[in-house]
Amino acid sequence: MATHLNWLRTCKLKQLEAIARATGLNSSGTKPILISHLQDSLCKSQSQPSLPLLHPSSKNLPQKQQQRKNDYKIISIDMGIRNLAYCHLALPPTWLHPEEDPKPKTPPPPITPTLTNWSRINVSSPSPSDSPLTTTTTQTPHPKESFTPATYAPHAHTFLTTHILPHNPTHILIERQRFRSMGGSAVQEWTLRVNMFEAMLYAVLHTWAAEGKWGGEVVPVLPSKVGRYWRLGDVGDEDGMKKKAGKRGNEGAEGSKARKMEIVREMVRSGSGFVLEGQAGEIGALVMGKAEGKKKKKADKGQGLGKFDDLADCLLQGLAWVKWEENKRLVWERGKEALDLLRENNGKGKKNSG
Repeated sequence: MATHLNWLRTCKLKQLEAIARATGLNSSGTKPILISHLQDSLCKSQSQPSLPLLHPSSKNLPQKQQQRKNDYKIISIDMGIRNLAYCHLALPPTWLHPEEDPKPKTPPPPITPTLTNWSRINVSSPSPSDSPLTTTTTQTPHPKESFTPATYAPHAHTFLTTHILPHNPTHILIERQRFRSMGGSAVQEWTLRVNMFEAMLYAVLHTWAAEGKWGGEVVPVLPSKVGRYWRLGDVGDEDGMKKKAGKRGNEGAEGSKARKMEIVREMVRSGSGFVLEGQAGEIGALVMGKAEGKKKKKADKGQGLGKFDDLADCLLQGLAWVKWEENKRLVWERGKEALDLLRENNGKGKKNSG
């Protein structure tokens, strides 16, 4: 299949870097390295993934989601302990593998993903009675939290079994964690806790895949690449390590966070980028209510958005990955002609996000 991509050798380094950025790959390195990375990634993307085995809990999903059993089902996770956010995006089977001519005269129109679930939970105190919108802010006192591996192993299993596998995902996107923040030499204890939980999610999913209980794909996603796609200021380097902040470092991080929330609110308001359905529609209503400055009723206390930036992060991560995969298909089908199309799409994206 790599011979199909021999035209990459005729590209200049800048062109290869542009293709790598548009497909979510590292854009640094020499020309041979970039060609090798692009060939490996593009060939892999053309292999139709087998749909995962139907998880028993998926029978309890709403009828509309039952009808999506043959769809691409993408779960995007923004890592955390007390503020872990995830969303579920659905796309039809023809999203990456159209049934028509494999190389049509014009690229097919983009397919809009359907957002069916959009939630934030506190992993350290999971409870079936928690609101699906967010964890409650008024809870009965609990014993002091324990962060030992023995405690978090059940948390990882419960989270995946209760919240993720019932969606029968074909792909699970997990935000990659850093060991250090802002290039500092110290490793924060809280960072280690999230890293430990991240590793446990991979371990549980790998075990289920090896035992034939789930057949999807786990995809690590660097926040820096998501930030570059959405043109956020505080994105870090190619390996996802944030650069050491100057005097205005915190302001830059806060500005990036505000920008993410602004982008998502605008998409919800305009109805572009994705279609809201089911539980996610309730979140969308809350997003618009908060954007318009509506006051919350006392009866709704604890049922609000809470840390909306985490919800924004998981959604933007999922949407960025969807676009990267579409760009991979575009490059595979159109060859060098895709360079002009990617440049055109890039201009549209800058206009829409800026």
